[in-house]
This record gives sequence, structure tokens and C-alpha cells, in this order.
Amino acid sequence: MMANARPPVEPVLHPAAVIEAALECGDVHCDEVRQSLAWLGLHDYWADFYVISEIAGMEVSLLIDADNRCYVDWGTQSRVGLSPPAGSRAPYKVWTHTHPSGNAYWSVTDQNTLAVASSARLIERALVLGNCELKQAVWSAEPADDPISIEGPLSQWTNEDLTEYPEQESPWGVEVSS
Repeated sequence: MMANARPPVEPVLHPAAVIEAALECGDVHCDEVRQSLAWLGLHDYWADFYVISEIAGMEVSLLIDADNRCYVDWGTQSRVGLSPPAGSRAPYKVWTHTHPSGNAYWSVTDQNTLAVASSARLIERALVLGNCELKQAVWSAEPADDPISIEGPLSQWTNEDLTEYPEQESPWGVEVSS
């Protein structure tokens, strides 16, 4: 667990203009951006969640713990680790992260993360968001019917088909521009 991780984020949707201004300044760690990401994730606004990551040019992760607390963590253009913060409680209901300017797939890093999470029973569900699409995996105590891998800890994760983001209007009424 990360002792220096940021505290949980209260899910609050801030005005689009506030988010755009923060992103223009590169201030992805401000409360308004992190709180809005938590809100968007909890309400399945995946297209808007993804666009914020793409504008920032960095992967972002949303971890929801057993007590429904939300943790938002930023990474690099190509990596964001699973960093369970001190004080959070496992098992985590869902780990969502993005692949900005890319496709939704389980990268080698993602697969390693899921393998470790599987052996420790850390995560119940995982999502990876790509450009206009998402991929989901659900953990099971028994081997999955269509697993990420036939053998080892990834055999307990479903390898679900890619799905497009649901058709929905932006919660801001306008799209956040990239």
C-alpha cells in the first residue's frame, strides 16, 4: 500500500470550464479534476473520463474500494500502476484505467497487475478504456469460461469482448474539447 498516496476523492462533477482551465494549465492533480473523474467513473461516463485522460496525455486510474471510496491516480503516457493507498480497504470493487490515444486491451503491464491482484484477491472487476471503447474483466474464484489466459492466475479473469462506450449526452451538456 502506498503511504504517500492522495486521500480518497469525493465524487463531485465540477463545471466543464473549470476542468478545461485546469487541463490547459496541466493541473491534473487539482481536486476539481480528480473529483470530476471520480464522479464520471461512478456514473459510467466513460467517454468523458477518457477524453480528460487523452487531453492530459497521461493514463489515469480510478480505484473504488470495498467502502465505495474513490482514489484517482495519474501515471505517464503509457503506464499507471495499481497503487492501493494506505487506509483503503480491499477487495477493490473496480479498477479502471485508460490508454490515452490508444486501444482498450490488456497490456503486459495490465496482465501482470491482474495476475498479482488475482493471487491476493485484490480486485473484483477491471476496466481499461481506449479510444471510443472499453474492455472489462471480472475475477472469479473458479477458472473463467473465456479467460485472459488458459493457465495461471489470469485464468480467473474473464476476457470479455470490446464494447463501445454507451451512447449518452455529456453530463455537462457540452463535450469537453480536446
